[in-house]
Amino acid sequence: MDNGFNYIIYPNAEPPGKFSVRLHIAAGSLMEEEDQRGLAHFLEHMVFNGSKNFTPDELIPRMQRLGISFGAHANAYTSFDETVYMLDLPNIEEDTLELAFTVMRDFADGALLKEDEIDKERGVILSEKSSRDSVQMRLQEQQFDFLMPDSLITHRFPIGTEEVISSAPRQRFIDFYTDYYIPSRITFVVVGDIDPEEFEKRTVATFESLRNPSEPGADPDMGKLPSGTGLQAAVFTDKEVGQDGLSLIFIRSYTSVPDTREERVSRLPLALANAVMSRRFSVLAKKEGSPIASGATGRAVWFENIEFGYADATPVEGKWREALPVLEQEVRRAREYGFTEAELTDAKANVLTAYQQAVKRAPTRKSDGQGGLASQFVNTINSNRVFSTPEEDLAIIEEAIASVTTEDCHTALQEFWDTEDISITLTTKEAAEEVREELLSIFRSSQAVEVSPPVAEETKAFAYTDFGEPGT
Repeated sequence: MDNGFNYIIYPNAEPPGKFSVRLHIAAGSLMEEEDQRGLAHFLEHMVFNGSKNFTPDELIPRMQRLGISFGAHANAYTSFDETVYMLDLPNIEEDTLELAFTVMRDFADGALLKEDEIDKERGVILSEKSSRDSVQMRLQEQQFDFLMPDSLITHRFPIGTEEVISSAPRQRFIDFYTDYYIPSRITFVVVGDIDPEEFEKRTVATFESLRNPSEPGADPDMGKLPSGTGLQAAVFTDKEVGQDGLSLIFIRSYTSVPDTREERVSRLPLALANAVMSRRFSVLAKKEGSPIASGATGRAVWFENIEFGYADATPVEGKWREALPVLEQEVRRAREYGFTEAELTDAKANVLTAYQQAVKRAPTRKSDGQGGLASQFVNTINSNRVFSTPEEDLAIIEEAIASVTTEDCHTALQEFWDTEDISITLTTKEAAEEVREELLSIFRSSQAVEVSPPVAEETKAFAYTDFGEPGT
């Protein structure tokens, strides 16, 4: 729209007679100031506690009377770079439509943020913070602090700080709300058994009067990533760790590029290389006496700002010292010698099968739920990806995959891992001080071991081809 507000309307017949809406705000904890840490998530709660059209005690009962589910994480979530409100509606009757659109408009600019309601909610947020104090969260905080000590991400976990949650004045809530809940940062998604033209008219009528402030909130300064660290090691401990973990990780700055057909094709050789690598670790894990229970390699991008590569292994209990050389040598084997034709053929077949199965499932894709189409659209927004159908995805892959060679995959892997800034990490229950140096020593000793090229295996015919006469 003229005010910068974006909307996506997509007809989908499953489940019949129902529709889903999502309100995506391109703002999360990364946009908070130091004295606002946790307020992006706190606001997610507050919009349900009083707005222009609903009193604090009115909204949830009305939703429940109409058959709209409500509960923790069922209707909203806050991340580092986004806040999303979600409603899965049970029908397309006028009462339901009116409530859904009115609620979403109120979330966008109608929250009252009353002081007494804020104070009542503080205990709820503190309780949620306490419940999130899990082994996964504690380990993630350790890992971020080691890998990215000067990145804003490390200092803006969405749950925030107890001090801010307990005492932030109402004005700091208002500041975040008016700075970032603005049409130029909002995308409204409607997916379901709907008439697109009718829903477009209702969407425009509901949201076209939204206005941007004269000075909208700025994008955050993401801070710096470390460089020139060379080989380093870290040990992350927590008494609740269930299973040891080993990783080789590198991180670097990333600049977002447009999601084009050519860009997707260009990423295919590395994706296939990682598929082959993960398959190798799977085979190694099955060998008698293997020190690893599983392993994988991959690439990921966080917040269109950070790219990282990883090679992970889950050691057999008590065998992380034996597992680390396996991890180091298999990554080095691939970097030095690449892959066999049989390995690449297998990886291609698995990729094609996955895309073909997605096409077969396409007619029964649901609009609602965490993995439904409405949420899939939301997932493309901050990642700057184009929503494409399974048929389009398959067509792109089918056209490109046949021409990908083992040399392409080898080159892609070499270029991706072309760095000396490797971090070795061990996650375990407890460890002595000297374990960090031990990791470095084992890794360097492993580097001195010569690795051989992968053995080209003979492709065998499938053993079971004749099943006799079929039953009736």
